[in-house]
Amino acid sequence: MLRAMVETNAHSKSHTKQILVCDDDPLFRKTLALLLKGDGAITSVQDTEEALALLEKRIFDLLILDVQMRTPDEGLRALPKIRALDPNLTILMLSGRKEFAVVRDALRDGANDYLAKDFEPEEFRLAIDRALGRRALEKSHRIRGAETARNAKSYRLVGESPEIAQIRKLAEKFRAAEANVLIRGETGTGKEIVARLLRRSDADGTPEPFVAVDSATLHSQTAESILFGHEKGAFTGADRAKTGLFEEADGGIIFFDEIGNMPIEIQAKLLRVLQEREIIRLGSNRPLPLDFRVVAATNRPLEEMAASGKFLPDLLQRLNVLPIHLPPLRERGDDVRLLANYFLAKKTGDTVRLTEAASDALAQFTWPGNVRELFAFLEYSLAIADDRTIDLADLHPRILETRSEGNETNDGFYAQVAGFEAQILRAAYQRAEGNVSQLALKLGMDRSHLHTKLKLYGIHVARPR
Repeated sequence: MLRAMVETNAHSKSHTKQILVCDDDPLFRKTLALLLKGDGAITSVQDTEEALALLEKRIFDLLILDVQMRTPDEGLRALPKIRALDPNLTILMLSGRKEFAVVRDALRDGANDYLAKDFEPEEFRLAIDRALGRRALEKSHRIRGAETARNAKSYRLVGESPEIAQIRKLAEKFRAAEANVLIRGETGTGKEIVARLLRRSDADGTPEPFVAVDSATLHSQTAESILFGHEKGAFTGADRAKTGLFEEADGGIIFFDEIGNMPIEIQAKLLRVLQEREIIRLGSNRPLPLDFRVVAATNRPLEEMAASGKFLPDLLQRLNVLPIHLPPLRERGDDVRLLANYFLAKKTGDTVRLTEAASDALAQFTWPGNVRELFAFLEYSLAIADDRTIDLADLHPRILETRSEGNETNDGFYAQVAGFEAQILRAAYQRAEGNVSQLALKLGMDRSHLHTKLKLYGIHVARPR
């Protein structure tokens, strides 16, 4: 039996937000229930098994998920399964740990936002408002509701480089076309944002449906039900009919993210739908004609995969009608600064800014993880910064330590990096008032490595009295 505690706080049943809290600390669950009073119906569970069981049966607007429960990474490990059950669920991760790796992994694996458990009430309120606002926006997309100008900015392609200007021109031209689009680019470059730029709107400004699918979560046992839907009684446990993602995308776009990760047997089913322009629900024999456009994204060499039998050549041909190549962040010049300022303004309401030195350091990093990595690094900086300014001391050391392939022999570059690193350590050491243990924790470094760095840059460590 699920050990669930349900509390309803809504004024109107038809508009009640459904919030699921997953945390193993009963006192913290009660605290969250108090903080969320008035936001909707709160269901609390103590582990991810209970959360997954509930998500199989019910639709929630928001999941507040702790990272560490029975194991240090229980919440993180459950993220892919949760995303497979509900690709549109808004997920807010909470953790008592502020390590960069935790923030990065949470955002990479499907969380929409991250908050340290020692949050201030104002921080929590901002995060909840963002989360519930995002879910409302996604629902409005699916039922063709109006999208406000403010929320539309969530899908801006930020940048002023010539490469991004060209992407905008292509998106504008391809928006009017009926053909399928294939977006190529490295991980984290913003392929889904470009896909959303292809959405058309009705005469009254209402956007067409946009349904996003993570191709890697599609498995042969469940893919047909997820994509095509099923009738009541189609299989054990199907106690009601369910609409598939293709039906939800009728009249709009179905977006397959990282389609190179799609299993070959699912590729064959997708190819058939593209050929016939109709689907058949599980448990039915009645074809259902649909009007949709497929937009796919990939970071993999699909031509090579097709040659080796890992991707269907016919499917590649049908997808690659209108190609778009999204450049990596390292080729976009000063877009790094623009993206950083955009992210901080969106996240903090323009209350936190970068110093010039920190901005320069970000601009000189090569960003192998592209825009997604930039935003994850900024999440880290927001978590450790003590005031409204992000300075060199608040940047993750990896920004200055990681070598880039293009600069392996550039002595001037590394001299500059060393200078930045020395500045960071001096500023952070002063801020920690000489407490090396505290400094190591804040910078995410072990003490022996930190002592080596301090000695290298001539920073004298006072002996404890």
